[in-house]
Amino acid sequence: MNNSKHRKGQTPQLPLARPPSETAPFKREPLILGDGYETSAYVYRPPAPSKRSAVLYLHGIQSHPGWFVGSGSAMADRGYTVVQVTRRGSGQNLIDRGDARCGEQLLDDVETATRFAAELAGTDLPTCGKQAGRVHLVGVSWGGKLATAYALRARLNPRVVSLTLIAPGIVPRVDISFTTKLAVGVALLLNPRRRFDLPLNDPALFIDNEQMRQYLRCDSARLHRATARFLYITDRLGRTLRTARTGSLELPTTLILATRDKIIDNARTRSLISRLCGEHLEVKHLPGAHTLEFEEDPEPFYQVLVDALARGE
Repeated sequence: MNNSKHRKGQTPQLPLARPPSETAPFKREPLILGDGYETSAYVYRPPAPSKRSAVLYLHGIQSHPGWFVGSGSAMADRGYTVVQVTRRGSGQNLIDRGDARCGEQLLDDVETATRFAAELAGTDLPTCGKQAGRVHLVGVSWGGKLATAYALRARLNPRVVSLTLIAPGIVPRVDISFTTKLAVGVALLLNPRRRFDLPLNDPALFIDNEQMRQYLRCDSARLHRATARFLYITDRLGRTLRTARTGSLELPTTLILATRDKIIDNARTRSLISRLCGEHLEVKHLPGAHTLEFEEDPEPFYQVLVDALARGE
């Protein structure tokens, strides 16, 4: 896309939940996906040269990189180049809101973003050291479902060195109603781009912190609706994970769960990921609601997140 299309296809900036650190601010960079769709990558650079791997950070179904500035800065302050990619049709992207053609398209988008992050960290694997050009995969909420599906597809990819799942939306407690599911089924046949409300519009589902609830209420970039085919993709990704072979993920994997999560089923999520990862899994429980990023004191979450990355270095 040329620059004029870029300006028409995106809003100028994302509302930020927290200010970036002075030592590791982000820079917004364009990222062209495989079909020519232009999105934005928010890139955090370490304050000093580092040989650590890059981090590719995938956000949730309603969220965008503006929610996760705090953790992006925290990881960069610890020496990681962090790439937060805005999913097609979400955040500041105005084109095809809440839509994707198929699951493979979203997985291909992650592949493009993985290569982008690897290039930022250094592409010459044989001569630049163990970590150069390699990527930690981090997925939060719905992004955890996508990250896990990609990790299964790319399990032989030497660039991906770890998987971290933050309250991943793999086994949700909150779902669209049965009536809506029937309507989605009809729309898949007649109008797959018909949009439906997402069942996550109440900020109280995400956080107990009233300041952050107000941020969510005012977030103009938050995604409230998705197409029938995107909802179908979501269901198919979950089915892919449920039917994957036991022990099929051999990456160092960290599962971070919020003890007061109202959106996902912690016990069933842990059971599924444990089956996929076996001895490669480490589970951390943190006090808080679904979006641990929004707790009044997010520092314990930041530390667990950085410790998770260290497992793959």
